[in-house]
Amino acid sequence: KNYSAVSLYDYTTKKPSETGDSVAVVFANGAIMDGEETPGNVGGDTTASQIREARLDSKVKAIVLRVNSPGGSVSASEVIRAELAAARAAGKPVVVSMGGMAASGGYWISTPANYIVANPSTLTGSIGIFGVINTVEN
Repeated sequence: KNYSAVSLYDYTTKKPSETGDSVAVVFANGAIMDGEETPGNVGGDTTASQIREARLDSKVKAIVLRVNSPGGSVSASEVIRAELAAARAAGKPVVVSMGGMAASGGYWISTPANYIVANPSTLTGSIGIFGVINTVEN
């Protein structure tokens, strides 16, 4: 058998062709938080911006969202979900690949996808919120 080798330097430094079509892969790993992403968390604004960039790029023909999240902020989850829905409405196929967990907000952000792929051991479901309303009564 004949094998071709690629050096580690070439593998890690060469950029993909600027002329070909591509699939965007966006990662949502960690608790979903409002605003910009911080290490170990999913920033609603950061993730939505990445999805928006893929939606507006004519070379990107599909979007894969890799979700491994227990959920988190309702508003940040909705920002991400709305941007994913806009990508699908614009005609970009959307695939969600669930990791070990896609619960609560992690599941909510997955709902606009054309396809959702999960392992049999993925913990998923439980879209819901918890809120407190203070009242003052006699």
